[in-house]
This record gives sequence, structure tokens and C-alpha cells, in this order.
Amino acid sequence: MTRPAAPLSVAPFCLIVCGLAGCGQTDGSWAEVRGDITFCGQPAVAEILFEPLNDAGKSIGRASTATSDDSGRFRLMLDESKAGAKIGRHRVAIRVQRLAPARAATDKSRDAKDGVIGNLKSAKLLREVHSGENEFHFRLTY
Repeated sequence: MTRPAAPLSVAPFCLIVCGLAGCGQTDGSWAEVRGDITFCGQPAVAEILFEPLNDAGKSIGRASTATSDDSGRFRLMLDESKAGAKIGRHRVAIRVQRLAPARAATDKSRDAKDGVIGNLKSAKLLREVHSGENEFHFRLTY
């Protein structure tokens, strides 16, 4: 008569497979990035893009993005399930869509068109993302 295999006999194999596949682990190359954006002193709803760069200033890897809320606050995401940005130097692009609702109703800016107030060129902003938590405050003007 043969005995059935013990349930724990599969456990070492699963641990090895998960270890090789990196189950539940991160490689430590990503960090949390939050912050806020104001435009002419007012909270702004804006699109934010952090594009990782190599030492020569060339784009490497996928960019992290966010859209700020009505208070101007944002949290970068690589995709819907992964928060943060790659550790290292980034080119930052910010496109202001509109001011927070209370200010937008009274703002009659001559540059406003279809709710878009301005666009900041990405080549003018560089930021360094460090391990741990990062907080950036962008104060934009015309």
C-alpha cells in the first residue's frame, strides 16, 4: 500500500518558484511620489508626467503620470496598480488644465481656451526621485 504524499512536500518547491519569480517583492527601484501644483498662487488641476532619464539625459523606461485633484494634490502612478516613480533623475512635464473650481469661475484669463489655461514645457523641469517618500511642490506662473 502506498501512502499519499504529505501536503508539505510541495511547499519547498513553491518557495523556490516564488523566490525565482520575485513573488510579492519589489526590486527597490521605485519610490512613492506625491505633491501639489499651483498656478499663479491657486490650486490647479493638471496632468503630470515624470519621465526617467539616464546620465546622458536620454529617456529610459516608462513614465509615471498623475492628474492633480481640485486642491492641486497628486500621487504618481506607473499604471493602475503600481504607485510611484523610478528612482533617479526625471524630466517633468506639467500641463495645467484649469484652476480649482472656486477660482476658475472668476478667472477671465486672456489665455484660457476650452478650460486649458497653460502648458509648461517639459524640458525646463528636472527632478530627482530618491528612495523612500518624495514630495514635490510645483509653483507655476505665466
